[in-house]
Amino acid sequence: MIDTKCYTIEWLESFKKQKEHKVIQTNILEKMIYALHLLEQVKTHGLDFVFKGGTSLVLLLGEGSRFSIDIDIICNVNREQLESILQLVVKNSKFTSVTLDERRSYKPGVPKAHYSLEFESVFNTKVSGKILLDVLVEDSIYPEHVDSAIMTKWIDTDERIFVKTPSINAITGDKLTAFAPNTIGIPYFKGDDSFAMEICKQLFDLDRLFNRISNMEIVASSFQVHAVQEILYRKYGRSQKKKDITPGIVLQDTIDTCLIIMKRDLNKTEPEKSNFKLLQEGIKAFGTGYLMTGNFRIEDAIIASSKVAYLAAKLLTRDLSPIAYYNGEDINSLVIENSEWTFLNKLKRQPDKSSFYYWYHTVQLLTIGGK
Repeated sequence: MIDTKCYTIEWLESFKKQKEHKVIQTNILEKMIYALHLLEQVKTHGLDFVFKGGTSLVLLLGEGSRFSIDIDIICNVNREQLESILQLVVKNSKFTSVTLDERRSYKPGVPKAHYSLEFESVFNTKVSGKILLDVLVEDSIYPEHVDSAIMTKWIDTDERIFVKTPSINAITGDKLTAFAPNTIGIPYFKGDDSFAMEICKQLFDLDRLFNRISNMEIVASSFQVHAVQEILYRKYGRSQKKKDITPGIVLQDTIDTCLIIMKRDLNKTEPEKSNFKLLQEGIKAFGTGYLMTGNFRIEDAIIASSKVAYLAAKLLTRDLSPIAYYNGEDINSLVIENSEWTFLNKLKRQPDKSSFYYWYHTVQLLTIGGK
């Protein structure tokens, strides 16, 4: 269990004294620790579930991840059983209440439920902190699972508790479905609210996951089943009717979004021009609040998007051979000759050559491998 000292101001502020973490936002760190507290509580109170989403990457990737403050789980349990367990959690933990978002939960055709659990923040004693618990009420469709310890440098524990999560390969395929803003992924807007930062979180996650892929067949299988599932959950897509959306169209949406980031100010027509501005704002907002270490600027996003485009192109063309990772190879002899893609050759002038390398292989797949 998480040591009680981890909820104190002293513990939270101690990380800011470390050079690599001096700019972290301790209120976000506090929320992540409470999210992990919720995770261990639902586990120890007997709920059988699969832990997925951004916070699961804190366990899967360690310090290479980002701060994440929600808990996403899959569990095929009825509402009465789930809420009975959540009441026990409130009774026996640091949480003070649990509330169901009735407007968004248990709707026909979409087996999802959304709860919020409140806690007393050490940073704002007048307003309770909240942790969101998103529940997908069905069996897991991930093709591969692993047992992951609730263990990270941000907490001290007196015993090791394990939860079931997707493997890195499996969650990569799932994450790809979230980075497709015009089809089934996180959209640019929900109502009047921009969700560009949430889109950029997915890009960051995929960048980190890309470096750890070991089995493309599992990535492809996971993408396929989750894309089909998300398509079925939607009566209408954001740009076309649900019946017109296919996993291939989703992958093309991902590649097109990566191109918007790569082109930067060369996006001259709408909606690409406006969408790049939104993504640029999202990158800035994300980079100033949710990073554990380092930076994530537009230059980093360009490199990340080249990896994601390459991964999406491999799935789109059904090339399930191992990832051809960039290892500092000389790229001088590599030239993109297809007239529709020659503008990408300018990436060879960038200090980091990997973005050109991955776009080169992306174009090779799309123009030679065929769609």
